[in-house]
Amino acid sequence: MIISSYIYIPVSDLEKSASWYEKNWGFKVVYKDALYYDIRTENGVKIMLIPNENNIISQMKYPTGEQPAYGFIVDDFDEIKRALQTNGVKTGEVFDYFGHSFSFFDLDGNKIEIWEKYEYESK
Repeated sequence: MIISSYIYIPVSDLEKSASWYEKNWGFKVVYKDALYYDIRTENGVKIMLIPNENNIISQMKYPTGEQPAYGFIVDDFDEIKRALQTNGVKTGEVFDYFGHSFSFFDLDGNKIEIWEKYEYESK
């Protein structure tokens, strides 16, 4: 049984990125060394910030455009979007596909998606 999960995000400056994720999302550093920073939210969302030694951006490229490799589901969608914009983060347009969502980029150009909490029935 899976009890938790995490994602790796490549960044150019571990300390600067950890501060950015704290400012915009409330992540706190729980462990750090030269190889990675383990950052987490109060409810257990875990990200491993890793040094970006090869200038990698972590989105998927398709003929129709880039798609985020990461996404967060939130229950305060409009408030999150306003807070990001207030903090100077450029957000994409809101679209509706199984709930509202939008994308934005972190300091290193990693594309991230935000989805409002949505309940749907499987068919």
